Amino acid sequence: MSSNKTEQGFVSFVSGGPGPIDLLTLRGRNRIESAEVILYDALLDSGFLDLFPLNAQILYVGKRANEHARTQPEINSMLVEFALEGKRVVRLKGGDASIFGRLSEEIQSLEEVGILYEVVPGVSSVTTGAADLGLSLTVRGVSRQIIILDGHTILEDERSWMGMENFLGTIVILMGSRKTKELAERLIEKGIKSTTPIVLAENVGSLNPTYATSTLADTMLNGIQKLSSGPGILYIGEAIRPLLNRKEKIQKSTITSLFKE
Repeated sequence: MSSNKTEQGFVSFVSGGPGPIDLLTLRGRNRIESAEVILYDALLDSGFLDLFPLNAQILYVGKRANEHARTQPEINSMLVEFALEGKRVVRLKGGDASIFGRLSEEIQSLEEVGILYEVVPGVSSVTTGAADLGLSLTVRGVSRQIIILDGHTILEDERSWMGMENFLGTIVILMGSRKTKELAERLIEKGIKSTTPIVLAENVGSLNPTYATSTLADTMLNGIQKLSSGPGILYIGEAIRPLLNRKEKIQKSTITSLFKE
């Protein structure tokens, strides 16, 4: 917590999960249903709107590539202003807010003026994608480490590649599905074997996730074609190899139907 004051409002940073509303935590749902103000991001199931209290002030502040509803400083200011008015504020983010969610910047803005807050963890798209693929990102004797990278900026910042030389674990790249050729080339340059498996998973957590598999060598030459307009995640490493030998794609919609009444 950021202070001991009680006359001010309170901000809950709620991690909404990778999209589907049934992957929202119970604590997250409780905070949403108790909110007086909700600032929410993109990449959320429309079902979330049904949870928003009718008397709450609802504001969309999502950011996609080259399309920002609000700038980050504006969002920071809004959180502070509503909390200083004594409101219960929910800042609803996709995935888990602690992974590339600009959480620290928003927390800092609250701490600078002594506003109370909490962080409600959520299901990350990183683990959701692995679940959809039926894979473990760590495999005894094969992969004991995981690196999570931001595909938007990694090609522009050499520091992101430090320590990756001959890395033997699993590499996860978010927001890099449109730069597969360049990313594969850089990984090979860093000593990752060209025969290493790579998979592009899209729309993870939904009823119809898709994936495409390849190797770093082939991806460097041909890339991996996106199968949808949805968000994609790249998984690279020997832990992914079982997927290359899998004959049938996972039919998640069929599995889900088994649990419907």
